[in-house]
Amino acid sequence: MELEQTTRPHWRAWHPRHRGLGDNGHMHEEIRWLASLDALRLECDGMTRVISNLLQRDGIRHTPMAGRLAIEGVGQIVPHCWIELEDGRRIDLRARMWLGDDPRVPHGIVSTHALGMQYEGEPFQVVSNPLVFWALTDRTMDAFAPASFLAAPLLASQMASADSSGRGSDQARAQPASTEVR
Repeated sequence: MELEQTTRPHWRAWHPRHRGLGDNGHMHEEIRWLASLDALRLECDGMTRVISNLLQRDGIRHTPMAGRLAIEGVGQIVPHCWIELEDGRRIDLRARMWLGDDPRVPHGIVSTHALGMQYEGEPFQVVSNPLVFWALTDRTMDAFAPASFLAAPLLASQMASADSSGRGSDQARAQPASTEVR
């Protein structure tokens, strides 16, 4: 099923991870998941809370962040919120809201090694709350597909370390990670 273009170009046109790549199950799942979130009428703080709730539901370790994003030759956003994943990638679906559709502006799941962009921030806690989620999205969490494509590559090693430390994937809050200022 091909996603129709709405107000933004098709995901393959503006998501660096997907440019020139063929289809596979995880990628199609990721595109649908991101598109369902991108359609929400939320700014970066609300989007970060919604994504964090979904990742908590799915047992995916992450860190909600608040701070600043600067992109060489484009501009900066202060304040700005995003998600940092344990594997080093970021989820940012709202930088283009303020910095425009320039291809240097991140949108989607992006590498922390992308050139020309600098995220600086501090972790903050998002407590999973179905009522707040409903107020932000007008839907229940069950209306959103699981983000299992994010857990697949790291699941075995994460589960082994979680089991040995006594923390399972059913933990209720995102775990703050040690954050380096970038």
